[in-house]
Parts: sequence; structure tokens; C-alpha cells
Amino acid sequence: MFLSAIIDCAKEGALIGVIISDSFLTSTMHSGLRQQILDECSIHQLILCPNDLFWSQKADVRTCILILQKGTKFQDKIQIVNRPKNSNHLKDILEKRQFITTDLDNIVLSKQKTANQFIIDIDTDILALFKNPRLGQLFNCITGISTGNDKKYLSKERKKGFEIPFYKNPGSRKFKTVEDAYLINHFMEESLVVKDFMVRNKQFVFKQGITCSSMGLTFSACYLPENSTFGVNPNIFTAEEDLFWMLSYLNSHLITYLVRGILIRSNMVTSGYISQLPIIPFTIDEKRQLSLISKEVINSNSNIDEAIKEINLIIYTNLNLDKDIINKIEDFASNLSKRV
Repeated sequence: MFLSAIIDCAKEGALIGVIISDSFLTSTMHSGLRQQILDECSIHQLILCPNDLFWSQKADVRTCILILQKGTKFQDKIQIVNRPKNSNHLKDILEKRQFITTDLDNIVLSKQKTANQFIIDIDTDILALFKNPRLGQLFNCITGISTGNDKKYLSKERKKGFEIPFYKNPGSRKFKTVEDAYLINHFMEESLVVKDFMVRNKQFVFKQGITCSSMGLTFSACYLPENSTFGVNPNIFTAEEDLFWMLSYLNSHLITYLVRGILIRSNMVTSGYISQLPIIPFTIDEKRQLSLISKEVINSNSNIDEAIKEINLIIYTNLNLDKDIINKIEDFASNLSKRV
């Protein structure tokens, strides 16, 4: 709000420099602000700050340094910096002016007003993936039930009147999870008479699918069994033949990188962001391999880390990614708290 007001008040040619929460770079809620910047300003510098920058003030916030100039005629190359390791590393970068120089088109995922996320230091081979069909174009990626009063309508234990498994956020759990709670048996009837009790996408209730994490740094996906209900976290429904390879794909390090490094930098992941994920055109054999991996993890005590390594290898081989890009993805997925 303040940055938008500053841009409104600034005269043509005025320089604007701010340290601001970097959630505005990707959050759908701030797409209007990003469009205002693109329509009215030139971007000179966009520097992600380390997470420890304000620790002395007991503030654990992710921020960036943004240098703008009012008016688009001043646009030239942009200097960017990915997330430094710590404050000393940032200081060293600034003193030595170790910036990456790039074009405006390389920091905007799409010029469309609904998908104009600002992205930092993303390889062209990764950006090219977004030319593939998106998840939301191929499958149903939706939210479900919002009770309006979880204490009243959900029980941590299964008991009389509360017998419907309810899944709302698997958190860091991958492939398989347990129900978060049990929903009242008469939830459909209750939604018809209680204003705040909303059952969205009723046609998918009780169907098997994939339930995804909605809060926290980690993005994960788990099998959603039949005869269950689901919350407002992202939930994906596919044809049965697509379900298990999709489950493997969503738990890959590539997807972690795309979700947390490109699509959304805040801690809340919604179905809208997950709908934007590109779907790789896997071969029939690759889908079969991916399906077998996820089924083995679900049905046994197979090691999840080893399963993800196998999944990653299938994906990297399919895409024929450069080793440096693979290393960047692996480093990001292994150090989320420092890289997001």
C-alpha cells in the first residue's frame, strides 16, 4: 500500500528506494502492485536480502531492496541478486557490486496481469518449462471445506457423530499422511443452514486424489483416500491412471523449486499457485516408473528420500538439464530456509 502510494506521488524521473517484504514479488494479492510497477516505473535493482538482516531487531522476515525510477523510459538492464547466505555476504556483494545484470523480461514470469510474478536468477531452461500445459489446465486443482468453526465441527479423535476423515494440510509429510481430524457426519446438511460453513466443489467430496501442503516452507503432496473430505489447502483430482505418477512428480525437488522459488515466496500455498505448475510431457514408461515409486512408498515402508532421488533422476533425464541447473535445484530443495 505504501509503495503504491509512493509511486502515485512520485514525479517523473524520481528515484524510489525501499526495503520491503519480498512476498509482494509473487503473491497473487499483490499482482496489482507488480502491474503498477511495470506500467509506471523502470526497475534498476532488485536484491533479495538474507533472512538474518533484521535479527538484531528480533524480526525474522524475508525482504528485498528495490530501486525504481518513476517512468518507463528509463528502463535499461536490471541488476539483481539472489538470496545471500547472511548479512555479511550481502554487505560483500554490495561493496563489490557483484550484481547479475539482466533484462526486464527475464525477471517477470508472464506479463499477464494474473501471473506477473517477479522472479530472480532463474535459468532460461527452467522458465521454458512454463510453456508446457499447466496443472490446472489438465487436472482439477481445488479447495474444499471451510467449517468456519473447527472447534465445533472437527474432532481430533473419531467418535460418534464425528466419523468422516478430514485432511487439510499434510505439512512436510510426503506421499502418505493421516487425517488431520474427523468431520461431523452431517456436514452437507450443516452447510445448507450455517452461513460460514462452506463445502466447495461438492462433486469431488469422497473421491480419491492428492492433498497438498498449504502452510510452511516445504511443499509436499500425499495420497487422499476415497471416502474422505478435504480442506482449503490445494487438492488435485485426476483420472486414476494419472494419480500416482502425478503424486511422484509433485514430491520432486523440481516442483519444490518451482513452487517455492518461483511461484510463491510467502508461507501460504493455495490451489491457484499449484494450478500454474507446468506439466512435463513424460513418456508412458516414465509415468509407469513414477507410479510404481509412489505406490511402493504408500504401500510399504520404502525410504522416502531414496524414492525422491529416483523421481528426481527420471525428471532430470527427461529434461536433459545442465548439471549446474540440477545442482541449483538440489541446493535450493536442501536449504529451503536459506534460499526461499
